[in-house]
Amino acid sequence: MRRRPLLVLGAVLAAVLAVGLAGGFSAVARRVETFRLRPRVLTGAETFETVTVTEQAMDPQTGAFDTETGDDLALVDFTAVQLLLPTTFVERQRLELGGDVRKRWSESSRLTRVGDTLVVVDTGGGLDDVRVHDLDGTERWRYRPDTVAPPTSFVPADLDGDGEIEFYATIVSYAVRLDTAGREVWRAPFSSGRITATAPRTRRDPAWIVAEGQGEMVVWNDAGTRLAAVTMKDARPLGVIDWPDGRYVLAGGPALRAVALDGRVVFDWTVPEMTVAQALPLTLEAGVPPAVALLATGLANGWRLQIVSRDKTLVYDERLGAPTTLLKAQAADGVDRLFLRRAGLLALRRRAS
Repeated sequence: MRRRPLLVLGAVLAAVLAVGLAGGFSAVARRVETFRLRPRVLTGAETFETVTVTEQAMDPQTGAFDTETGDDLALVDFTAVQLLLPTTFVERQRLELGGDVRKRWSESSRLTRVGDTLVVVDTGGGLDDVRVHDLDGTERWRYRPDTVAPPTSFVPADLDGDGEIEFYATIVSYAVRLDTAGREVWRAPFSSGRITATAPRTRRDPAWIVAEGQGEMVVWNDAGTRLAAVTMKDARPLGVIDWPDGRYVLAGGPALRAVALDGRVVFDWTVPEMTVAQALPLTLEAGVPPAVALLATGLANGWRLQIVSRDKTLVYDERLGAPTTLLKAQAADGVDRLFLRRAGLLALRRRAS
C-alpha cells in the first residue's frame, strides 16, 4: 500500500526535474542563439569602420539639395532640415520647417530641389494625395488624377540631365511623367504597381524608370517609351547598377541578381537562408566599377549587411543587431558614402590609411 504514494511522488519529482532541465536547456539554447546572432563584423573589420552621425531619431535623406557638386546628407527632425557634408558630417546649412509641413511630415515625405529652392514632396505613400510644399508650408500644387485611388508611387528625379527635377508616378492603369509645376508630360499604359528605382541618362544608356508590376518588372525611358517587361517570379527590382559591360536591374529575393532588359542574369549572389531586401550600387573608388551593398533578412538569422564586388569578392560582411535601412550619398570626389539608419544614423566608411 505504501508503494503507491511513493510511485506517485516519484512521478511528480521526475516531471518537475524534466521541466526544470528542459527550462534550463531552453535558457541555455536562447543564450547560445543570442551569442550567435550578436552584432559583429565577419569580413572587412581591418578596412572599414562604423562611426555615429547622430544618435537622435531623425529622418535622414540624401540627394543634391543645394547647388554645390555632390550629394548632401539631410537630417530632418520635423522642425528643421540640417544639411551636412556626407564626408565630415559638418553642418552646412539649417533650414526651418513651418506651417503644414511640420504637421504632415512622415516617412513618405521627400526633399528635392526645384530650381534653386528646396521643397518637400509629400508622396502620399500610396494612401493620400501627392502634395508639393515650400519649407514654410506653402502648398505649390497637389496631384491626384483619379478619384478612385491616389498615386501608388511618386518619385522626383532629374533623369533627362537638363538640371531640372521632373516627377514620375504610377496611377491607376498608367505610369506618368510630370513637370516641375505638376503638369502631366506623358502617360504610358501600366496595369498596376509602383516605381522602385530610376537611373539617369548616360552617354551609353537611356534613362530608366523601373517599376514592379504584377509578376513582372517594367522599364521605361524618360520619354515614356517602354524598354522592357521582364517576368519576375521570386524576385523584385530594388535598384539599377552601371557596370562597364552594361546597365542592369538589381533584383532581390532568395538571391541578389543583376538582370538585363532581355531577362539575362549576369550576376547572382546568395546569402544562405536569408532574403535580399535592399541593394544599392556603391562606388568605393572613383573610376572603379561599383560594388553592391545589400541588406539581407531572415527569421532565424536577423539582419546582414554585405558589400560584394563585380567579381564576387566579399568586401564587407556584418551581422547586424537591429533592423537597418541603407542609404548612400555620392560626394564631390565621386565616391559613395554609405549610411545605416537604425534608431539613429551610422556611417560605414573606409579606415584612414
